Amino acid sequence: MKALKDYRKEFPSLQQERNDRPPVYFDNACMALKPQTVIDATIEYYTRYPACGERSTHWFAAQVDKALDETREAIRKLIGARSTNEIVFTKNTTEAINLVARSLKWNPEDVVLTTDKEHNSNLCPWQEMAKRGALAKHRAVPSDAESRFSLDNFSKALKEEKGKVRMVSLGHVSNLDGTSITRDTIREVVNLTKKANPDSFVFLDAAQSVPHKEVNITDLGVDFIAFSVHKMCGPSGVGVLYGRKEILNDESVIQPFIVGGGTVEDTHLFGHPRYFKAPHKFEAGLQNYAGIMGAGAAAKFLMEVGPGRIAEQESTLNKALTARLAEFPEIRIVGPDDATLRSGVLTFFLLKPATRFSDDEPDIDEKLDARANIMIRKGTFCVHSWYHAHESSFDELWPGFRPTLFRASLYFYNTTAEVELFAETMREILAELSDLPTLGA
Repeated sequence: MKALKDYRKEFPSLQQERNDRPPVYFDNACMALKPQTVIDATIEYYTRYPACGERSTHWFAAQVDKALDETREAIRKLIGARSTNEIVFTKNTTEAINLVARSLKWNPEDVVLTTDKEHNSNLCPWQEMAKRGALAKHRAVPSDAESRFSLDNFSKALKEEKGKVRMVSLGHVSNLDGTSITRDTIREVVNLTKKANPDSFVFLDAAQSVPHKEVNITDLGVDFIAFSVHKMCGPSGVGVLYGRKEILNDESVIQPFIVGGGTVEDTHLFGHPRYFKAPHKFEAGLQNYAGIMGAGAAAKFLMEVGPGRIAEQESTLNKALTARLAEFPEIRIVGPDDATLRSGVLTFFLLKPATRFSDDEPDIDEKLDARANIMIRKGTFCVHSWYHAHESSFDELWPGFRPTLFRASLYFYNTTAEVELFAETMREILAELSDLPTLGA
């Protein structure tokens, strides 16, 4: 079996330099880098058979159809689905969640439960459906004191809604702090949800789990999952919706909300269209064929590397980075203190009322990039709702204090040497901020 360090050589973007230094890419929760096999698969479509799929029967079209089938099968194997007919191609996780939110037949009294730190893509669709009156309400279940999913709080919310919960949609791994919901907990969520309402569904936003750990949806027992290929070493513009085929093909439960070419088996000027069965009924119009072929290559690549090894490497790196940042009293990490509970994500902020010398000076992330090619992300990471919900906690540190969040997110091609460089560069930057007061000092 190839060592993880050898896979690093397969990423062209990591082989370049700027200012005589290689890149240090710690923004993997946003977008993963691409290996040469994925790049080649994408180029192959445009150079060898750039034709329509699932329509014509000629030489080029047959090659496209074959590649699409191979990708669906690779995705099926990666996530442990029972059938390729349960794999629907979308643009991304956002579109996949919206597809379900807008395609399900809702009842006006239906309730949707999520956690209190969902990515906007797993929050806004449900809020929007409630705003339009398609369902009664969306409700967020509070996390526990360590920012982890609380089965007790979930059970309480389920009971309080008295059988009206129709959808439970949970972020499998948080893009904010890397905390994950365990296999056993997910299975218990499914059990409790179905017991409370046999017509309910459980959905996992798996954007941050499928690229980073083993996910077997048949074992988990959920009804839907969604993830984006650009986070798993594949091209942008391709996502996946998994849905149990008995749900996807039940017209009394779900109907496609984007229809037209590719979805229709037959039409007449009068009457109603007759749609294909899943997955095609949900894949309207021409698809991103090159991206889908790259997605197949990415799925095969991740299976070769090994989801278990990926998770182990991320945990090792996060523990090392956490230990180094613990040397700086002005840094506060978001989420559990135990790095093994935070996957490959380390979000932090500075216990200072300001992180800049002046408004004209670069911020921490910009300094890291300029000095050592270290790339992290700054902001609220599409979890604005969590940030606003915790403003009172920030006030307890310092009245009116609103910290800037920074996120270092790791992947299997990152190294301990990069962790050390990150820590030492942070030491230099923090030394220059030493004249600013630290909260509580």
